[in-house]
Amino acid sequence: GKLSRARRQLSQQLAREVIAQLHSLAIPGARFEVDFKRLDHPSADGADAMEFLFSANPGMPLRPLSKVASGGEISRLMLALRTVLARHEKGNSSQRIPILVFDEIDVGIGGVTAEAVGEKMQELAQTFQVFCITHLPQIARRGDFHLHVKKDADAKSTFVQVMALEGEARVQELARMMGHESTANVQHARQLLKDAADAKLKLDKKRKK
Repeated sequence: GKLSRARRQLSQQLAREVIAQLHSLAIPGARFEVDFKRLDHPSADGADAMEFLFSANPGMPLRPLSKVASGGEISRLMLALRTVLARHEKGNSSQRIPILVFDEIDVGIGGVTAEAVGEKMQELAQTFQVFCITHLPQIARRGDFHLHVKKDADAKSTFVQVMALEGEARVQELARMMGHESTANVQHARQLLKDAADAKLKLDKKRKK
């Protein structure tokens, strides 16, 4: 009974924090709850069956997450969850998931939202090893390392090349991701990398405190 009461109380806090994160990740009408059902036969895990309920749009009912969320919504919801949970896992290495992979979390977003997603991922990288597949320079510039993945083919086979980008090569790739390697885009890419480096320094100082 104590475990069930604690779970229900903490689920309300979790929902509030996750919703706040989702609103900043371009899902302003998002709602999130944890649904509880009492089990007939309690076990060592307790007497509760729990399910995440989610609604991305105003006026739409809450439904099981697995049945209603799109790929982009699930990615952003996972980012929101990991951002919230990371705050409570510091110092408890037994609960940490060491590696997080976000596959095209930038689907359907851009501009200010992309900046918010990139900022949260950079924050998560203070606690976890984060891998992100992205097509947006706003997100790519936040990484400590930038890998360029290219698929090629000849008459006999298809193969993939992975190249680590550093220095000017990374600048040129970010400019290319903006559309083309114009002088203006190259200058913008350099500024993006500088701002990302400054943001990382602030996070490092904050973590050390």
